Amino acid sequence: MSRKKQETKVLCPGCGTEFAIADKEFAATGTVIGKNSDLGTVYPVVAGHNSPAGLPKGARERIEALRGAGVDVSCLFAMQGAEGGEYIASNKDGKLTILDDNDPIFGSIMAQGTVPNNRLFRRWVMAQMFHMMSYTHYREKEPAGVTEMIHRKGYDYQWKMLLNELHAQMKMEHKDITGFAERNRWFNRDVVLAIASDYVNALKKHVGNLETRKCKGVPYKRIHGRNIFVEDLQSKLYYPLSIAITHIRHALDATQLYNAVRQFNDRRIRLPWGTPQSKAWMDAYKGAGAFFTMQNLIRFHGCTAVNDRGRRLDKYQSLAFLSAKAEEYKNGEGWRLLAVLKKMLADNNINIKKKMAAWRKK
Repeated sequence: MSRKKQETKVLCPGCGTEFAIADKEFAATGTVIGKNSDLGTVYPVVAGHNSPAGLPKGARERIEALRGAGVDVSCLFAMQGAEGGEYIASNKDGKLTILDDNDPIFGSIMAQGTVPNNRLFRRWVMAQMFHMMSYTHYREKEPAGVTEMIHRKGYDYQWKMLLNELHAQMKMEHKDITGFAERNRWFNRDVVLAIASDYVNALKKHVGNLETRKCKGVPYKRIHGRNIFVEDLQSKLYYPLSIAITHIRHALDATQLYNAVRQFNDRRIRLPWGTPQSKAWMDAYKGAGAFFTMQNLIRFHGCTAVNDRGRRLDKYQSLAFLSAKAEEYKNGEGWRLLAVLKKMLADNNINIKKKMAAWRKK
């Protein structure tokens, strides 16, 4: 039985646009390219662009390529045919289908290295960062600034955000290794330990400022609706938190870390809204926000970086440059990435307010 020939397609490596080709065309190398050439999808080399890397041949490796590009692969799995061929199957909404090798989603990865997905974490982060960087009170002429906007979220926001972040990392630790590493760079065990320690210090300061009352001559404090004798503060208030911190310190993976922080949070007494947020959390928040915003700008909005020597980089060099900067500033200097972000916006002539206005129109 003769095999049916594949229809040849020529796609732009920069944007994935399909070129119109006649029945027969000759490339500079002398290779005949035509619709009946049985070459599948072809990506021509364009001056000034690097040829995209080929897709992995194995079904499992292709699924990993999709995951690395930000695609939800929870409904995909690898299958092997009776004759040994490998296929990617989709079981979305209970409907079993086979993903064709020429599926446009693979072409998008080959062409630009990224598959657009509006639900990606980094896109939500970019919108939030742009809002914080540009918000200006109607009585003011200058933006409030990122630090002030974070403070306005209140003290408890850091714990809500931290738990959500660690829960997400727990889900992706073994499914999306690259994504996990990028997020764990900012919010990890060391950062969490610093945040928990800052909380205990803030709690002690708060309790110290509370009125000391007496019951039959014995001093006590009324803390968040609970009366605790001063002599029992260590055993009833601080010691349980110390035990929870020990569990955080000995967490071996993302699941253990999330569970330990959740236990700490359950024992935590709410502090006043205006309590300063942890410096460690603030730095990680700024670093992660700036990093994912720049990553999104490079991947989806055509921005590129200008390196420290003033050289304009291409897309893939820009992503590498961003990763290097993130590694350089990950230990307590994440806030420096805000300056890198502002420079990238200036280098690419992006006005945040105009950008956000354009999004609102869409």
